[in-house]
Amino acid sequence: MKKIIILTLFTAIAVLYLVPVSSFAQTSSDTLYVSAMPPGNINNVIAGDTTATGARKDPQRVYVLQQTGSVDSTYFFTATINMAANFNGVTLTIIGKNNPVTGMPPVIEPFILSDNSTPARFTENLEGNLNLDNLYFLGKRTDGLITAGDDRLLDGIPQGSSVRINHCVFDDFTAGQGALLSYGGSGNSFYITNCEFRNIQSQAGFPTNIIFAEAADTLQFVNNTFYAISFGIWGNDNLRYFQFNHNTMVGCAWMPFRIYQADSAYISNNIFYDTYAWGLDSASIKNGGLGNESPAVVVFDSLFQFSEAPYTWTEAGRSIVVTNNAYYWQSSIDSTIAAINDTTKNYIVPPAWMDSHTLAMFADKTSWPGLSASNNVNADPEFSASIVNPMVAGLNLYTVARWNGTIATSPLWRQNVTNPANVFGSVAKNWAQTQGYPVPENLKYSASLIGSDGLPLGDLNWFPGVTGVKQINNGIPTKFSLNQNYPNPFNPTTNIKYSITKSGLVTLKIYNILGQEVATLVNQYQKPGDYVIDFNATNLASGIYLYRLESGNYSLTKKMMLLK
Repeated sequence: MKKIIILTLFTAIAVLYLVPVSSFAQTSSDTLYVSAMPPGNINNVIAGDTTATGARKDPQRVYVLQQTGSVDSTYFFTATINMAANFNGVTLTIIGKNNPVTGMPPVIEPFILSDNSTPARFTENLEGNLNLDNLYFLGKRTDGLITAGDDRLLDGIPQGSSVRINHCVFDDFTAGQGALLSYGGSGNSFYITNCEFRNIQSQAGFPTNIIFAEAADTLQFVNNTFYAISFGIWGNDNLRYFQFNHNTMVGCAWMPFRIYQADSAYISNNIFYDTYAWGLDSASIKNGGLGNESPAVVVFDSLFQFSEAPYTWTEAGRSIVVTNNAYYWQSSIDSTIAAINDTTKNYIVPPAWMDSHTLAMFADKTSWPGLSASNNVNADPEFSASIVNPMVAGLNLYTVARWNGTIATSPLWRQNVTNPANVFGSVAKNWAQTQGYPVPENLKYSASLIGSDGLPLGDLNWFPGVTGVKQINNGIPTKFSLNQNYPNPFNPTTNIKYSITKSGLVTLKIYNILGQEVATLVNQYQKPGDYVIDFNATNLASGIYLYRLESGNYSLTKKMMLLK
């Protein structure tokens, strides 16, 4: 309950103008406000927030990056935050507040040290959980160099930990295992919502992926965009549950996700555009046995035993639903691969939606009664040509280099690379109302592609004002209000009504009784009016939850009970 009280304080505390005192931070109960300057303050404050014995001063601490000036703030980290000792069993929570003048989130960026090196990563040896909200992580230095090697967000996640990341951007990373990395622990859970992963690439035969999460328990991705990336998500081996819903993936060299042996998977309402663009050498394709590698967006395989992690479920008990997705490849993708096949000794297989092995599994209802696929269409979303065509042209050059052996020196296909000295220089000031992310590209599309929930396919952040929430009255309410959910108790769905009196950013989030965020229902700019949204708690356990509405300086919290 302590953390819930703190969450209530966030919008009630006035903006604090920080002065350069010894800690460069100011506390208010469990909240620690961290100043951007001097460089290294963010890692020094977090790593040093301990008692004389090395324990955390407050296990429920929330670090808030609150910008107070008219210039967007960059938080330079000068050293990796090693959390092995001080975060044992606790949660690291970092929340960014938008600049009140520009509306942009705080940037976290590696600093150039005196020997011209940069810290390898932001955090490592996480011994607890991680919560990140409204942050812009940049892998590029102020001199324009993109640090190579281990420039990932975090390294090392112990067994049973959870990572919750909402409304963050990860830009210009090149590490062999991507921006987020999980090693050494089974049963980890990742909940990634409303984020963009852009320009995450490498000059290597084995490309950079976003998350390496072997033996994870849960991987949940909702309303995210993957733009100009090498490889999506690695979550194979004992993955219990995978959800990939309302995501947009544009310009992916290799596979969008490797989750062949997932027990349960729900892949719906997504757009896959020029994905697995470099195809696959026919000599590398495997059907059956240990894995099923083929150049397809959706690939599954039968279960197989690992001596270190045997499966506890059965083929007949697996539940995999693939529905209401759109996939598309520009003609230049096939043309590039066809040209390669004229010059290489091994035949390069072009990308497809599903490979033959996966199609056979979905058709075999005797062995796999829980596998189903429906309403998946080959359709062009009609993205802006000025955004996707230059990127795809670069991706095709990368594909040629991949198969002719010059990938180590080939140019990458990064587009709209931000100026590290002015990260938001090419971003529209009204990005929250027009394009959903503080990034140059706008992947709103013109085609009519509607999902199973009646909303546009892909990341809904590209359609400001279009979410599962419905406006039931566009008049101006007399007061800011949050109704009791109905029905209550509920199983598993309920609806929540609320009213806002002023235009602005509105968030409606669900928390468990420990104060941990479990769902974001609304995170968008809204006009005055009365609204209602349905909440589906299928994936939550029975118990008491809190739902919190915030807009401007107003906030309300209520309880609800889930009974299954």
